[in-house]
Amino acid sequence: MPFHPLKRCTYPGCRNRVKSGRCPEHKRQANATLTASRGTRTERGYSNRWGKYRLLYLKAHPLCVMCEKEGRYTPAKIVDHIIPIEGEGDVLFWPASNHQGLCVSHHSRKTTTQDPITKQQRKAGKFREQEEAASHRNDWIYEDNKNA
Repeated sequence: MPFHPLKRCTYPGCRNRVKSGRCPEHKRQANATLTASRGTRTERGYSNRWGKYRLLYLKAHPLCVMCEKEGRYTPAKIVDHIIPIEGEGDVLFWPASNHQGLCVSHHSRKTTTQDPITKQQRKAGKFREQEEAASHRNDWIYEDNKNA
């Protein structure tokens, strides 16, 4: 088996030798910077209420939707919003019709490839019907109060 010499860490000024990419110290720094820029799950709109709902949804829908289409049975780990949302205040955040269970690899792939396109389509008004239906999903609560 041929031996490949170690290369320098790609972080500017670092003299550590690695097989490829960055040394462990600079990988940690890069991950910490990325995490800080994204914000906490609460800052992104995912409350404790969402955490409880997520567990119930995954219990009712335990398999990855995409893997099932491919004929594989992989446990779903993430409740994905089919139409991407903008935090908990978004009308499409809570309706179950906008949720699907996905494994981590399919969620990552969907988030990087499909979500940017879907966000543009949403801004263009393609999903107005779903938004309208979602905005009226709790109307029955207010109708009962009017009759009382």
